[in-house]
Amino acid sequence: MKSIKLAIALGFLTIGTTYAQPAQKKLPAEHEIVSNQKIDASIYQLAFNTANDLVYVVGPKGGFNSKDQEQYVYVLKGQNLAVVDSIPLGKNAPFGVAINNKTQTLYVGHSIKQSISAIDLKTKKQTLISSGREKSKIREIVVDEDNNMVYVSDHGDPSIWVVDGKTNSYKKTIAIPEAMVLGLSVDSKRGKLYATDSNTMEGNVLVYDTKDYSLQSKWKTWSYCPLNIALDKQNNRLFVSQSNDNNITVINGETGEIINKVYLGYDASPIGLVYDAKNDQVFVANRNKKEVAVVDMKAYKVSERIPTDGLPNTLVINDKDGSVYVTNKDGRKADDVLSNANTVQKIKKI
Repeated sequence: MKSIKLAIALGFLTIGTTYAQPAQKKLPAEHEIVSNQKIDASIYQLAFNTANDLVYVVGPKGGFNSKDQEQYVYVLKGQNLAVVDSIPLGKNAPFGVAINNKTQTLYVGHSIKQSISAIDLKTKKQTLISSGREKSKIREIVVDEDNNMVYVSDHGDPSIWVVDGKTNSYKKTIAIPEAMVLGLSVDSKRGKLYATDSNTMEGNVLVYDTKDYSLQSKWKTWSYCPLNIALDKQNNRLFVSQSNDNNITVINGETGEIINKVYLGYDASPIGLVYDAKNDQVFVANRNKKEVAVVDMKAYKVSERIPTDGLPNTLVINDKDGSVYVTNKDGRKADDVLSNANTVQKIKKI
């Protein structure tokens, strides 16, 4: 039934509309992987600290089924990915991570513990924050640095947590019944909080007002399973990774209109993505293709494919020099043989 609904949705989209697709030829290399660091954990997400060029990497040591392992945030030098520190988390297995560069506070999500940790990077003092919702399974954390607020996507108890960054305390929950809340992004200047809902064939992006947390809009992407969101704040565009439909949907942030869909190739399964504002490019982690694709957002086409030899998951960018960092996770099955699992890679322009 889902495949029938998907065909109908795609058929609706193609009426009178043409979307860009990449040329099926070898693309020129403009970037290269300059560093590769193995981490002794099942890593997922990472954050970049603009104050000291450090990269913070998280993932459960021993996997999510491990109950007795001590857990850590791994701290890497942005220059060469050398591991310079580790921050102990007790037995709270980490999954998501985000940073407030202004307050130098790191936020770590503990998906199966229904909580997040706020870590003062100067003192290493930690505060455990819970919403009290026992069915929670949290995925992403985003920070509104201008207003010192933190938002957490919860797909177990469908909602978005609101956390006050001044006191590092739980403030409220935006309940979203019957949704599958996965991706998050925030535009502090426009006062908008975006979330992806992957529970319907419409592939909705939910738009909330950050002042009163009211639902302003529900934008249909018409691609099943929207995941992460990256923002072009200058031109007010949203870029949404569509894992099941193998594209990036480009949305007008004022009207919700679909500007374009950039096809990434068969079985690409895009997950994380990040926007390079200086070069008007999106870097996207194509999980099943084991690559990071570079997408020209002027022409709306793939301009480069960078093999990672692992399963890429999350990306962050150093806006100062354009360096991009990506995590490669391990396979889910015991017989998945990956030459580059549980690594962080640094990508630079040649």
